[in-house]
Amino acid sequence: MKTLIEAPFLVAGDEMELLRGGYILIDNNIISEVGTGEPPSAERRIRHEQSIAIPGLINAHTHIGDSALKDAGFGRSLNELFKPPDGLKHRLLRDTGKDVILRAVKDTLTKMLTSGTTTFVDFREGSVDGARILFTALWEQSIRALIFGRPDYTFDTEQLSNNRGAIPADSLVALHELLSTTHGLAPSSPNDITDEALQQLAEIAKEHRKLRATHAAENPESERVSKSRTGLTEVERAVEYFDVDLLVHLIYASQRDLDLVAERDIPVAVCPRANASLGLRLPPIPEMLDRGITVCLGTDNVMLNQPDMFREMEFTLKAYRIEKTATRHLSPKEILKMATINGARALKIDDETGSIKEGKSADLTVIDLNRNLKNTKDLLAALTHRAGAEDVSSVLIGGKIVFDMGKSSRGNC
Repeated sequence: MKTLIEAPFLVAGDEMELLRGGYILIDNNIISEVGTGEPPSAERRIRHEQSIAIPGLINAHTHIGDSALKDAGFGRSLNELFKPPDGLKHRLLRDTGKDVILRAVKDTLTKMLTSGTTTFVDFREGSVDGARILFTALWEQSIRALIFGRPDYTFDTEQLSNNRGAIPADSLVALHELLSTTHGLAPSSPNDITDEALQQLAEIAKEHRKLRATHAAENPESERVSKSRTGLTEVERAVEYFDVDLLVHLIYASQRDLDLVAERDIPVAVCPRANASLGLRLPPIPEMLDRGITVCLGTDNVMLNQPDMFREMEFTLKAYRIEKTATRHLSPKEILKMATINGARALKIDDETGSIKEGKSADLTVIDLNRNLKNTKDLLAALTHRAGAEDVSSVLIGGKIVFDMGKSSRGNC
């Protein structure tokens, strides 16, 4: 069945072009036509009055397994909260029942969906058991999830200091099981693992044809620690030994690191609100973009932030306008691309989603223009610095309405 979506405005194509009087024709869950003017006929017609349709938002980095630990340890440092195996989050998770975690994760999935997110990437601790919790939570959800697991083995201080040691055979067996169901492999960071282990993980991920991701250069001490142990930065090791597909953070990446990332065409997921919550500096987004690096946005750990991409876009747009914070300002269109098509490109799913374009899945977020965006004179700016979850009137994934506030008027052609 063909469905026609009409709206006074829509954001179309990979370059986020603003169209007036637009329509989207959906055929078997795929966008078959995008245009303006007189729309084609369809069996079902959905007309959104005073609205703008945008691509479904893509949250390129989350840790939603920590949804039951919101605001725990607020004000503590990165290492105090998250350094494995005994950071505060790890201790709290060990003492939290799986049923509690599962309910909290389900709540977060609903929050993301109702705030316009149609795709998200989650870094899952807990190996196979951790992934199972998320799969269970997703059972009755339509949101698209990409799960990146990690090994359950922890290296001791001596192994890390000497950069010696491999992941034992029993943990490797669990990794094969993990990668049979997940989308990728994501160790915490190169500084939490040896170079030999990074190579082991890369080989296993490639064997399963799965993506490889890791945090890097998140800590102000990361470069010094990595170089003292191995002679290379975390970024260099992630590239050299892990053959990484996606890097996360790069807050304290050197200019040489950024050049390497650009040369290898490695995407970067940034999470400015989480960095600010931890008292860290902002990632060098303008420098990355100016080098041609694909930069995408994530909300990071639910302990730190609501998984709300509108909040992430607003913070990012405004933070980089503060004098001396960044080398240049970021434009609303750059921010919107970071929250949509850039995330799809980083995850290698841009042929499927990330923009309103013929041949792609009909993943759409419809924004009501009668609330916060009423009387706006610049829609792209308003989408990135004024719109909020309360403005989301409808969300479609694969052409299916998965959230509807009842603000659209519907009728048959």
